[in-house]
Amino acid sequence: MKNQDELIAQLTKIIENGERVLDTETGEGQQKSLVHEQKFHDFRISALSFLSRVFGQESTYYQSFKSEVTQPTASRTRRGNGMLTAARTELQGDWLETTSGAINRDVLTDMLRLARMHQDENHPVAATIIAGAVLEKHLRNLCLAKGIKIHNDLDNKAVPKRGLQLTGEAYKKKLYERQDNKEVIGWLELYDAAAAGKPEVTFGQAKTMVNGVLSFIAKTRY
Repeated sequence: MKNQDELIAQLTKIIENGERVLDTETGEGQQKSLVHEQKFHDFRISALSFLSRVFGQESTYYQSFKSEVTQPTASRTRRGNGMLTAARTELQGDWLETTSGAINRDVLTDMLRLARMHQDENHPVAATIIAGAVLEKHLRNLCLAKGIKIHNDLDNKAVPKRGLQLTGEAYKKKLYERQDNKEVIGWLELYDAAAAGKPEVTFGQAKTMVNGVLSFIAKTRY
């Protein structure tokens, strides 16, 4: 199985290939500056193959690249390289844990067992923080699999969306019911409180959250 560094290196080479395509730009100043057609299509095929393999064909990265990077022009090539750069930012963070692009459900469940252990040892803050981290990871995986962007584009940088934004967008896409969304919002707020060191997180709140997140993961498949 290829590890994270290898995948980042592969994507960097594709981005560099895109830069070489741009070196062939002709007709500068015209409405459509063209690039070398064969080199463009080689770049496009390599990029789509990588995005499909790593992020999946239903991901925003793959779908956006496929629909927007279609013609051998400089503008389309730049747009494609921008998408690939955003994808590389994702890989350089803590999102990628497997070549399919997501921590699998079994690993998330194991992490929740650790949260339950802290809960049983009367460490509600630790249990809440672990459960909250698991919940955010699951939301990111779920949104990515369903074609919802998991980052905001700010100043040409891909900034990961927070859990509250992700659950709002997932609910609008009807990935789960209103009550589920309400519970997720409550858990995320409790997670933020625990992470901020607020002492009011109780044993009962932690127990309800751990059990609730486990149930939520089980019924929201991607």
